[in-house]
Amino acid sequence: MKFGIMNLFPVGDGVSDHQVLRETLEEIGLADELGFDSVWLAEHHFSKYGILGSPVHFGMAVAERTKRITIGTAVLVLPLHDPLRLAEDIAALDVLSGGRVSIGVGRGYQPSEFAGFGIPLAESKERYQETLEVLRLALSQEGFSYHGKFFTYDNITTYPRPFTPGGPPILQGTVSPESFRDRGAVGESIITSPNFTPLGIMQKNYDLYRQAMADNGFDIAAYDVPFMQQVWVGDGDEGLREAAQAALNYYKSVGKVIPGSEEAMEQEKKYYAAVAKNIDLLTLEQTLTHGGNFGSAQRVIETIEMLGEQLGVNHYIGWLRIPSLDRKAALKSMEEFATKVIPYFRAKDAVKPAAEAVVG
Repeated sequence: MKFGIMNLFPVGDGVSDHQVLRETLEEIGLADELGFDSVWLAEHHFSKYGILGSPVHFGMAVAERTKRITIGTAVLVLPLHDPLRLAEDIAALDVLSGGRVSIGVGRGYQPSEFAGFGIPLAESKERYQETLEVLRLALSQEGFSYHGKFFTYDNITTYPRPFTPGGPPILQGTVSPESFRDRGAVGESIITSPNFTPLGIMQKNYDLYRQAMADNGFDIAAYDVPFMQQVWVGDGDEGLREAAQAALNYYKSVGKVIPGSEEAMEQEKKYYAAVAKNIDLLTLEQTLTHGGNFGSAQRVIETIEMLGEQLGVNHYIGWLRIPSLDRKAALKSMEEFATKVIPYFRAKDAVKPAAEAVVG
């Protein structure tokens, strides 16, 4: 089991943009020292919901301040990017970090971001696919050509070349059952943050992914199978409820930035309407029970074990820096996670090979 942290880069009341960026760098340095395996940086634009427009550039600062932690994006909004510039930046980060890069990508969903860049939201699906195809070519091949609807290139090579042969791994943001199945069928890596999705539905989605991989000759044991959720580790009811309230505040903020029915693509109107309704009805108690992984170290361990057993998760990414949660409380939770949760799984993982050797 690997462990990561997630950073959204929100700006709360009484906090400056500069403070958010500098403090997040400090927190990632701490995570590196504490033994976390990965850090994941979110991309957003034009709002204090998340102020990091270029996770790859920020990742270069992370690379110079850390020694071992993998630098991930969760996610790059591909329709908003020029694929060649993005390939150059990703390769530079891969070189500077010595190959410590994982690239999570997604289609995006906020109308204001697309409008700000003058890109029709209706084009997002096609632009996403073309940008992804060009990005993969640019990172893996020299002298490639591509002819699509939005991008056309002949005999082009981007520099620098990646440190990692073929380029860093690319994980696709995955939500619907169809996308789990389709990506499993072609052996593509995924990343997901299933807030409030019932465990039974997530189990079906992961089963679709795993079965599609097996049916098409891919060994899922060779893949990271990540799962991302909000986390707080600690003792005491007061701290627990503060963490859940911060998580609830975040979910309410999501409700303000998802597309309205008049802005969403036609086929997605019902989905966004349902999400908005569920967020509007959300309570603190529901957040405590279904909005993340909150509680004592033992309770958090049991939830992660359940996710491993029922979904096959082997890379657990915690949103330990929950937006609006007091920073000292979040850092204390991070240290609790690192000193009580991670060692439990490290010891458990160390026992497995020995036990398998005895059986063999």
